[in-house]
Amino acid sequence: MQTFLIIVGIIAIIAGIYFILIKTGKIGDRDGDFIADDIEDTVDGIKKTIKDVKKRVSNVQDEFEDVLGEISDVLAAIKGKPTKSKLNTLTKKQLIDSAKKDHSVELDSTLKKSTLVNKVYSLYNKK
Repeated sequence: MQTFLIIVGIIAIIAGIYFILIKTGKIGDRDGDFIADDIEDTVDGIKKTIKDVKKRVSNVQDEFEDVLGEISDVLAAIKGKPTKSKLNTLTKKQLIDSAKKDHSVELDSTLKKSTLVNKVYSLYNKK
């Protein structure tokens, strides 16, 4: 309990000194709210910096999305339309999955692979 009273006493002395310094004008307080102007200016500067950082992060996110879009366009251009020889290298399951994923077309798994290749090839060339 004695330690608590000592700590409260020290805080009271510091608060008293702070109050006297504000009243005598040693510490500036333009608006009379007992908060030093230096502290208010620092907080305002921090708020402005945070707003600037948020705006920059938003701009970076927008640019990153643009870059991702361009990368996907480049990958699509590199990949190009599938040829029959490329499609022949795929398995029946891959052909069926490709038709479903890219064209939302369900193909019968009992079909021969050559028939699947022709159907998938025609789907890609209709785009």
